[in-house]
Amino acid sequence: MTVAIEPTAPTAELTALPRQLPADSARSLPMLDAVVEVLRTAGEDVHVVYSAHGDVFKIVPRSDGD
Repeated sequence: MTVAIEPTAPTAELTALPRQLPADSARSLPMLDAVVEVLRTAGEDVHVVYSAHGDVFKIVPRSDGD
């Protein structure tokens, strides 16, 4: 299954994007890359972090300290 995310998605659609995906899925990384690209294009300063609690990748805002 291929997921296409339009980089010019309306703001309402951006809130529907997944903000965390399972780390054990081979499809998670390409999906995370696509979601992060869309969010950054929309002006959000985000990055991906791994959470061992739950074994998930999460898309989170960058803090000023990063």
